[in-house]
Amino acid sequence: MSEQFFSVMHSIPVNVEPLPAGSEAPSLVALEAELPTPFRIAGAISHVDVGTARQLRNMGDEFGVLVDVINQQSAKIDVLLSYQLSQQDDPAQRRYTQRFGGSELVFANPQPLSVGTLLRLKLFLTDQASAIYCYGQVVDNSADEEAVFITVHYVALRPDDQEVLVRASLSIQSQQLKQRAEQRLHAARQANTPSAPSIE
Repeated sequence: MSEQFFSVMHSIPVNVEPLPAGSEAPSLVALEAELPTPFRIAGAISHVDVGTARQLRNMGDEFGVLVDVINQQSAKIDVLLSYQLSQQDDPAQRRYTQRFGGSELVFANPQPLSVGTLLRLKLFLTDQASAIYCYGQVVDNSADEEAVFITVHYVALRPDDQEVLVRASLSIQSQQLKQRAEQRLHAARQANTPSAPSIE
């Protein structure tokens, strides 16, 4: 997977399972065959949600009540799906990303992993009620005083799942930029607010 995509600084849970030396990444056909059912369902729902969102945007304001009902039903499905996906999260394999995107992720680990190590990965996008099952390969290790940061490039990832990761990273970046703009605006307002006169 040579195509490079934007990645965002953000922490999400990821299950990391290092595979024995000499292991090879599955083909996309083999990956599809071994995909656990909850991940298959999550991928299908994410794909449907994108199409539905486009249609809702084109319906206009006159269908506001219908749009609200559809959004409520979607929220209920997200709750159920999030619960199902949480059952796939193994605490013994859980790590947290420093950043992620459509072509790579970086996660914190207690110790280095050899460059070239093949990893079975489960990424949990809790904000999007989705999760990704894929394989990655260690390409770099870096460290600070608290942890080792492992850079991983995806080597077996379904195209639809890659699209989910790209959309999720861009959505998170948009939220982060909005928060920063609001913080700057708040700070500017605070700086321009005259202080109360002192009473002597």
